[in-house]
Amino acid sequence: MNMQHLMAAEFFKLRKRMMTWVVALLLVGLVILLFSVLWNISGRVDFFGERQRGVARFTGADLRRALFLQGAVPFSLAIVSTFGTLLAVVLAAGAIGSEYAWGTVRLMATASSGRLRLITARIIVVCLLIAAGALLAVAVAVTYSTLIMLYYGGSDFSFVTAGWVKEEFFAYGRTLFVMAPYVALAFAAATVGRSTLAGVGTGMGFAFLEPVVSNLMRLGGNPWKSIPNYLLNANAEVITLQNVVPQPLPRFGPSPSDVADRHLHSPEVAAIILTVYIVAFVAIALFAYRRRDIAAGSGG
Repeated sequence: MNMQHLMAAEFFKLRKRMMTWVVALLLVGLVILLFSVLWNISGRVDFFGERQRGVARFTGADLRRALFLQGAVPFSLAIVSTFGTLLAVVLAAGAIGSEYAWGTVRLMATASSGRLRLITARIIVVCLLIAAGALLAVAVAVTYSTLIMLYYGGSDFSFVTAGWVKEEFFAYGRTLFVMAPYVALAFAAATVGRSTLAGVGTGMGFAFLEPVVSNLMRLGGNPWKSIPNYLLNANAEVITLQNVVPQPLPRFGPSPSDVADRHLHSPEVAAIILTVYIVAFVAIALFAYRRRDIAAGSGG
């Protein structure tokens, strides 16, 4: 098989799996849920935050205006970068781990023209599906916000300029970029461990536990307090903060002041560090898949 046929086969398999559709529906449902909850809160609460000198941090009307169409794209991307990463980890780990559990890895490896071509095609298809999932989340948010805007009024389309489109395009790219290390890690772990559980556990373990461990390290002296600056979470936060989320919508992450207090790397250096992680994880997956004796048995 050539690469095009391999990618078509991988896309067909993932498209037919229930897991792929469940992950997509969870992401869509999460976007609708968060928009609905925030919209409901904006109509029930007049003021948010402690009132200082008679002025609140923001009002319900401020939150409602932020949910209009202009804030739909950046807010949906914030949802994708935080919660969508976990779903992408499940998709990536399942794409390779389930092949071992079902025993189909042997058939595919022998039918293709090379193991590296096969796993490369699988990685590309997984990345394309994740990119499509992020676009789906944005489309759902834009559609929902447009319905709200048209029904309640209060906004128009004058904000749609070439500069706005360009900024949101870069925000979309940054979102996919910060998801990539965790996806690559889950894929590599599932390949090495020959198990979906190994990939999901490793990817989600890093996503949840790394921030906790990093905070503990920062409480210590040298060299511990500087180590977190070279891990995934800190550098992903630096990149994510470049995406502008309209106030007072939540960012689901640290504020710019929190990041500044930790003396993290610049966005350029953070991007280089994340790229090194992505390349390393993909290389591990390729090496393990190429060298493993898949005919000897499969993992659980």
